[in-house]
Amino acid sequence: MLDTYELIKNYKRISIIGMEKNVGKTTLLNKLISDIGKKKKIGLTSIGRDGEDVDVVTNTDKPRIYVREDSIIATARNCLNKCDITKEILYVTDFNTPMGDIVLVRALSDGYVDIAGPSYNKQVKIVVELMEKFGSELSIVDGALGRKSTAISEVSDATILSTGAALSLDMLKVVEETKKAVYFLKLEEVAEEIKEKVRKFKEEKVILFYKNDEIKILNVDNSIDLSNNLKEYLRKGLEYFYIRGAITPKVIEAFINNRGAYEKITILGEDGTKFFLDSSLLNKAKLCEIDFKVLSGINLLFVTTNPHSPLGVDFQKEEFRKRMEKEVSVPVIDVLGE
Repeated sequence: MLDTYELIKNYKRISIIGMEKNVGKTTLLNKLISDIGKKKKIGLTSIGRDGEDVDVVTNTDKPRIYVREDSIIATARNCLNKCDITKEILYVTDFNTPMGDIVLVRALSDGYVDIAGPSYNKQVKIVVELMEKFGSELSIVDGALGRKSTAISEVSDATILSTGAALSLDMLKVVEETKKAVYFLKLEEVAEEIKEKVRKFKEEKVILFYKNDEIKILNVDNSIDLSNNLKEYLRKGLEYFYIRGAITPKVIEAFINNRGAYEKITILGEDGTKFFLDSSLLNKAKLCEIDFKVLSGINLLFVTTNPHSPLGVDFQKEEFRKRMEKEVSVPVIDVLGE
């Protein structure tokens, strides 16, 4: 199996995000820690709970996180007594979670840790900065179920995506959905002049930009209201459609259903984690000349595949990896190795 250190050594902040629970994120994290060895001091936190013996969502056994001496750990106070490392408390934040305030500790011995980090990107960013202040040379943020937002550039320099048989018992579906996720994570940034136009609006959630410099703002609270009101704003000359927050199927379906009302259009998201479309809808959107771009690009380094499913049905590992390699534009690594 490839030494992952060669792929991440040039970065200071790495995030790991998963397509689903039990796709091998913790196994990957342990491999990263092992491959880094004593080359760099690691800082480690999470945007959810990780490191427990049994997955609290699926009730299945999972690997624990094993850290080296001198690592910096940011975790919730109630998790500290579940860490079997000897530890030095470095800093106590006022970031509260259901498991207590987030505390930074230094590992004075090798051992297993239980990690539950902050819930919000702004807090994660501050925690990473604190870990660096205390000596972290490579900070790793472990994402949680449905929280792909740890991939955005304000939190990490580079991102790793984990996928596997836990996503679906149909290998082709796993490959197709991962291909779609990679497509969105690697979306190009829009031109700087468009970014500047968007940045002028601090709070507005939906903004439409037309060729004649006309701008329309939609004041809606949810995607259903947006999709219902959108039709009257779709006309020739509409160039960019920006949404702050999640871009849902309802919104894209509104564009597809009113295809004749506009010409080619670009839908803008904050970053590639904000698009919640399945592969079928994405393909329909492309046929309708709907383009997608983002304000902040994501540096996706590689994809890891886990052929094992907690339901007991495993993929043939080489076939799975090779199929994935054919469909995605980044390196693919089998997280279980040989």
